[in-house]
Amino acid sequence: MAGVQEEFDEKTRALDEVKKVVARTAKASEKTMKDITLMNDEIEKAASERFSIYRKCKLEEIALPVIRGNLNKVPMEENLRDEMAMDVDEGEDATQRPKQVQDYGIEIDFETLDEDDRENGTPEMAAELDKEITKIQAEIEKMAPNMKALEKLDDVEAKLAATDKEADKARKQSKDAREEFNRVRKERCDRFNKAFTHISERIDKVYKDLTKGKHSPMGGVAYLSLEDSEEPYLSGIKYHAMPPMKRFRDMEQLSGGEKTVAALALLFAIHSYQPSPFFVLDEVDAALDNTNVAKVAKYIQSQASDEFQFIVISLKCSLYEKSDSLIGVHRDQDVNSSRILTLDLKQYD
Repeated sequence: MAGVQEEFDEKTRALDEVKKVVARTAKASEKTMKDITLMNDEIEKAASERFSIYRKCKLEEIALPVIRGNLNKVPMEENLRDEMAMDVDEGEDATQRPKQVQDYGIEIDFETLDEDDRENGTPEMAAELDKEITKIQAEIEKMAPNMKALEKLDDVEAKLAATDKEADKARKQSKDAREEFNRVRKERCDRFNKAFTHISERIDKVYKDLTKGKHSPMGGVAYLSLEDSEEPYLSGIKYHAMPPMKRFRDMEQLSGGEKTVAALALLFAIHSYQPSPFFVLDEVDAALDNTNVAKVAKYIQSQASDEFQFIVISLKCSLYEKSDSLIGVHRDQDVNSSRILTLDLKQYD
């Protein structure tokens, strides 16, 4: 009986050792299965990245250095659903072996890369390569011909022709306007100078006729001067009048009567350029003494004719007594209205 018990204990210890070995093996197996799963995930991720690169190269027509195969076999979209269905069908066995991915029959030739570049798969290296690719693509785009350039050139040439036509039209209009402006300016200048010359020559004689007398048979002196002889109508005209037996003074320093005589001389000189059949004077003798009133009356009488008649409003008898006829206006108290009286003085000559 003792021998049986001893054998049983020995078997029990052997069984415990086997259980320990089984537990360690199961633990190692579980770790291995996890590693296989992680590696399969890495394989699937790398396969997806490789597919993206293949597809990008195919779309952008980038030639890859290949040992076998070509990019024409690469589909435009990655068929991940079929691969996932295959993984589900394979069940537990699929997790116990490496992931099988589609390589599309393409094998890349990496001989053009040196050993360091082959082993360096860091994100920094990828970023550097992407930067270099972007730089090369930019250079290629600069060198690539613009196929729409001819079409754009035609449009630009059409716009240029239309613009040239409009510019020629605008230049012609500008030239015509400039010529018309010069013509009008010349005509204006000619007309102004013609009138100014006549009035300037006439005013001195008129002023002398209005100011000469027994004590000054030559009369006074009057003349006009331009401030701008090139374009006289843009500036002023200076009028100088020097009464007889007096020194030269500015117009502002003359007396009221002297200013009136100078103004009448200018008025008669202007009228002589393009005379009108009627000339109306309204109390222009208000600031004149009797001597100057008589001179003005004498000048008016000498200038009056059938073609040139003066209508003078005055309150001084020394002026209107020289007229051919008188017209008076008075108030009639009986009818509370104005009445007109006329008197022909020619019958008293």
